[in-house]
Amino acid sequence: MSRSNSEKKLGTGRVVAVAIENNKTSQYAAKWAVDNLLPKDQCLLLIHVRQRTSSISTPTGSQISVDANDDVARAYKQQMYNESRELFATFRVFCNRKNIQCQEILLEDTDVPKALMESVNTYSIELMVLGAPSKSGLVRRFRTTDVPNQVSKGAPPFCTVYIISKGKISTVKSATVQLTNTKATILSNTLQPQNQLSPSPDIMDAQLMQNHPPRRMPTYL
Repeated sequence: MSRSNSEKKLGTGRVVAVAIENNKTSQYAAKWAVDNLLPKDQCLLLIHVRQRTSSISTPTGSQISVDANDDVARAYKQQMYNESRELFATFRVFCNRKNIQCQEILLEDTDVPKALMESVNTYSIELMVLGAPSKSGLVRRFRTTDVPNQVSKGAPPFCTVYIISKGKISTVKSATVQLTNTKATILSNTLQPQNQLSPSPDIMDAQLMQNHPPRRMPTYL
């Protein structure tokens, strides 16, 4: 679809999000969303859910709290911060090349599908794009949660969910109701580019949540 027809794209004036991980399936999903849903200069939400853990292993094999005032805990937080920063930076560069603005949302939860489904309500996301699960035998053997399909089945009725495999639609769950025009316009005008993570892993999550306050439950027709 050419940029000259960008005003006709499905995501024009709507909240569009891509759930990202550090893998090729997320890259395919982001590219498809930019090429097929978003007009030039519109904002894309990049959502990453970091798996929450309460304890980590020390070099001696013992377990300590991730909140402990300990060198191992601080090193772990720094590593998680660096990984999140690098992940968002990769997708931000891609969006910038396509003249697409992006807003970065970092969540932390033990249940990744639940966190993504809740984010649909929080940010009134009308179009959610996810990469399809890997088809490799090793991943199929050890993967216990099919995140894309769980999100597709459990997403609110106003959200259309696309699952993308190698640049093409694998499955799509269409919305059954629509957000009101007033609500959609307000959200579109409110979402602004958010291009930087917090400077310190100790305050990163708190600042990100301040930048992305929960919204009131959406109304739909």
